[in-house]
Amino acid sequence: MPRPKGSKNKNVTTADKIASIELELEALKEQVKEKKAELKKLAKVKAAEEKAAAAAAAEERKKMVIKALADSGKSYDEILEMLQGAEK
Repeated sequence: MPRPKGSKNKNVTTADKIASIELELEALKEQVKEKKAELKKLAKVKAAEEKAAAAAAAEERKKMVIKALADSGKSYDEILEMLQGAEK
């Protein structure tokens, strides 16, 4: 089976190896840059989700407090007196 032309004595110079590695490094740097940008976007999304979850939890706590106060049967003034007494 005949060999392809020029396959017998391929001499790769050191300069060629250096150039090849430099190209690989540039490609890897670009990938790192893209991943950092993606990570930054995901961090923003995560922060927004956590903020929304905290707001929803706070709203739920408000509803529970309002319900508990309504179920207590006390008037608005009695509740205020009770809360002011607890602060002292």
